[in-house]
Parts: sequence; C-alpha cells; structure tokens
Amino acid sequence: MSPGQRLLETARRLFCREGIHATGVARILTEAGVARRTLYENYGSKDNLLKAAFEHEAQMWFQWLDDLPRRASDPEQQLLILFDVLQEWFSSDRFFGCLFTNAVAEHEKESSWVRDLALAHFSEVQRRIVVLAGAAGLVDPQAFARQFCLLVDGAIAIAMVTRKSDSADTARTIAHCLLEHAARA
Repeated sequence: MSPGQRLLETARRLFCREGIHATGVARILTEAGVARRTLYENYGSKDNLLKAAFEHEAQMWFQWLDDLPRRASDPEQQLLILFDVLQEWFSSDRFFGCLFTNAVAEHEKESSWVRDLALAHFSEVQRRIVVLAGAAGLVDPQAFARQFCLLVDGAIAIAMVTRKSDSADTARTIAHCLLEHAARA
C-alpha cells in the first residue's frame, strides 16, 4: 500500500470511528506513519482528504453493487445477496458505520458540501436498486428502492450501535417479505 493510500485508509477509519472534527491531521499522519508532505502532495488539505475518503467509500459500495450479478443471475437474489455483503462488512475490522451518515451527523445540515456529497451517494445507490427492482419485474421499482434502502441504512445503524452483524440477517428477512408482497409487472 502506498503512503497516500495508507493515509486515505487511516483517515477513513478515524473519520468514522472518532469523527471528522475530532480527528486532527497530526493524528491521521501519526497513525498512517506518513509525513505531512504526503498529505499535501496527495490531497492538499484535510477537506480534500475527506472528499477522497467519501469517494473511496462510494467506490466500495459501487463495487459491491457491480459484483452482485457475479454472485447470482436473478435480480431478486442479487437484491437479497446485498445483505450478505453487508454482513461480511459488519463482521470485518473495516466496519465503522457509514462515513456519509456519520459526516452529515457532524456537519451543518442545510448548506454543507458534506450533505450534498452524501445525498449524491445515497441517490446513486438508490438508482442502482431501482434498476435491480425493475429487472425483477416490480411494478413500482422507485417505491421498492426507497423501502429497500431504508432497510440497508437501518441495518448499518444497528450494526454500528450493537457491534453485531445480525442486523443484516434481519434486514434481509424483511427485504424478502417486501419482495414477496411487491406487485409484479
């Protein structure tokens, strides 16, 4: 792992675990084992490092969603498998909650660039769920995606608070019920 990547991963972990405002640049540099120069050469500032952490988190999500067809051909199964992916994440040492949610909770809510980035991320995840719901033949993929994403976000919040991965199983069970009762085209 390059010094810039190590810096990014350390910052992402600390931002989620400790909070963005509570995590100073000096601590990130110390825990990453890199010089201040690495920050400025790779990111320029703490805000740019935070933006890179958001991009890293978003890419993780998009990779998970892009990999679903490899794990199952049926769109309904792909939707349910997402909860298996979440459970793996919850059980890993890389789980500290959702960086986007945590950041919005810390920042001013109305006119913050942090909120805008989080909203764009949530919208893109929901758009991808809409596509899967449509491929599954659901009549109202938009409504299903809103419900489904609420389950995902709830599972993340519960796993963060309880430090247990079983919220993914519970959310999967509820998602299965939603799919069973959803109107089909």
